[in-house]
Amino acid sequence: MAGVLAIPSKASVAAAWEHRDGEWLIKPRAAFGEKQSQPRKAAAAPADQPGWRGSEGGLVQMEVNKVQEAVEIELNPEDGGTTWMRAIETGKRWNERDAADQKVLAYKAAQANIAARKRMEQLKVEAARQKEVARKEAEMEHILKHKRALDKALASGGNKSELMMLRCQWELSKDPVLWTGVTRDALLANHAKKAKGIIYGMEFPWSEETLVEFGAQWLTKAFHAAGTLDASNKVASVTLEQKVKIDAGNNAGKFLFEVTYAKEDPRLHTKLFAKIPFKMTKETQADRISSSVIKQPMDLHEINTYRLMEASFPMATPKFYFGDISCETSNFILITERIPYAEVGEDRIGSKTLKPFEIEGPYDKCKDKYQLRGDPKEYYMLLVKTMAKIGGLDKAGEMLSQEMLEATRQIAPPPSNFPLQEKQASGQPPDILQGTLQNCLNFVSETAQALFPDYVTTEEFGEKFINTMMTWSAYSTEIQHWLHLDPAYVALGHANLNADNAYFWRNNEGKLDCGIIDWGGFAQGCLGHKFWWCFNCADFDQFRDNLSDYIAAFVSTYKEFGGPDIDPSVLKMQILLTTFGNMMFMCMAVPDCFRMCPKKEWETIKDRQDPRVANNINGKSTLRTTLQVLTNCIRVLEEMGSDEVLATWIKDIWVGKFGKTPKSRVAIFGEVAHA
Repeated sequence: MAGVLAIPSKASVAAAWEHRDGEWLIKPRAAFGEKQSQPRKAAAAPADQPGWRGSEGGLVQMEVNKVQEAVEIELNPEDGGTTWMRAIETGKRWNERDAADQKVLAYKAAQANIAARKRMEQLKVEAARQKEVARKEAEMEHILKHKRALDKALASGGNKSELMMLRCQWELSKDPVLWTGVTRDALLANHAKKAKGIIYGMEFPWSEETLVEFGAQWLTKAFHAAGTLDASNKVASVTLEQKVKIDAGNNAGKFLFEVTYAKEDPRLHTKLFAKIPFKMTKETQADRISSSVIKQPMDLHEINTYRLMEASFPMATPKFYFGDISCETSNFILITERIPYAEVGEDRIGSKTLKPFEIEGPYDKCKDKYQLRGDPKEYYMLLVKTMAKIGGLDKAGEMLSQEMLEATRQIAPPPSNFPLQEKQASGQPPDILQGTLQNCLNFVSETAQALFPDYVTTEEFGEKFINTMMTWSAYSTEIQHWLHLDPAYVALGHANLNADNAYFWRNNEGKLDCGIIDWGGFAQGCLGHKFWWCFNCADFDQFRDNLSDYIAAFVSTYKEFGGPDIDPSVLKMQILLTTFGNMMFMCMAVPDCFRMCPKKEWETIKDRQDPRVANNINGKSTLRTTLQVLTNCIRVLEEMGSDEVLATWIKDIWVGKFGKTPKSRVAIFGEVAHA
């Protein structure tokens, strides 16, 4: 019986149990007697004094199945007996028994203690299981409660707004859908395979061809699963749109189709829109990898935005019918109502006379000057205010909870994701970067010079461009740290609220209004970043001339809808600093320009209206967008002094606020170039 076992509570032959605060607790009793006492540490007999030590009472060690168990023996000082002993045997008191009897009874007490603890653990496990069952039952009842309310409204003629609200409440009552990620290898291996979606657990189509294959029966099942079609109704037929094909956008494929329903319902749309991944063809494979792997989970963000937040937005967005995505294949499908653009198929957008509430467009990216029906400031002021409303509502807690945003990976990255690096460039390696920048400078000043301002050919601009971009890259991570440092300047927002990602109409009084589409990448982030990405494809002159008005409108609207007070000068600094990151993307995209338009063609391209650069290429506006954004960023640098803004940031924030020393020229430009 050698060894020491210290136990946290008094050992006892029997134990009383009670259920308190959702847990089973043991109330120890004295092993041999009536008196309850505080436990004392049990000590084994010294090795040089073997033998039984329980005759005089106290704590003794008993070995049960090679486990040491402490047993406390409490004796009645009046007669040397125990109440417990008299309860199970007659005649002999404890002190009348020999050591062998005492050891047997102590051993039984130790066995009882061990059995009691084991039972306690079993009861704890069972209590936890029952608690979890109760939680799941309550959660399921909560979900079913919302589903019953939605089903009732669908069946009894609830209006569109009511159905939208009830459907979102039902979706939000469920556990968040978790994205596990997809690799490039998985995409290449599985993109042509059928797979179940992570939202509704059913296989889904991901192209025009597979939608026809899945057919009306699948659409019925999908719309029922998403709560967008009454259980007593079904999709009777599906027909692909043959006349109008969509070849716009840079991140996904799109197509139109039409359905009929077994029962007509004015709340349902028959003309529908589908968004799907690019096909893995030679022309679009790189774009597919970018969207599905590099930018993941951008597509899930868009589906979740419709699925969860459709009823929370302060403006219109197309009605959600179904959406799902696979982590195995990266395939997805999003089905919404089709926006009834009034000018689909028109030779020249903006030339047709429209009635009140008829929807303008569709507008193309980077064609504001030739398509918008009114003053661009009117359109972009509306977009800025809409962006501010969404951000303000997020800060007021009226969109999604932070817990849900975190679960759906739409929460802003913390500043700690962007660690400060004091002694080295935090962007690309300087020696490599210089080659990228020189290649871009050659493109704008020589190959495509006719499409850019004349000053890009000057030596002065070339030096400013290289030096500024090298400096920005050296501080790029630290700038991101600062952009995400103050929560007042971080909120939900559209990833690129350009004019082509909105649809516009006028009311009877001629007032402009809008709805928003293309929610890919919708998440929390720096306000200045989102602000610039509203204008990066716009015409530069109106951005430059009206920026102060746009900022003032954003600041006031953001506060009106629940956001905090923010400093217009800080927001402007964020906007202009963001242009550098956007310009870097465009510099890196120059090689793609030659894949979309061979180098020999550029010699004869004289303006932006040349179809070789003005039209969509391979169903994408990528080339036109690259040229427009690169031009705008260059003009911000030369005409709005973004290089001076960067210098101010280094002086006031890096040195003044962070207390750091400016990075050396070697850190910025590299060892080789400036040894």
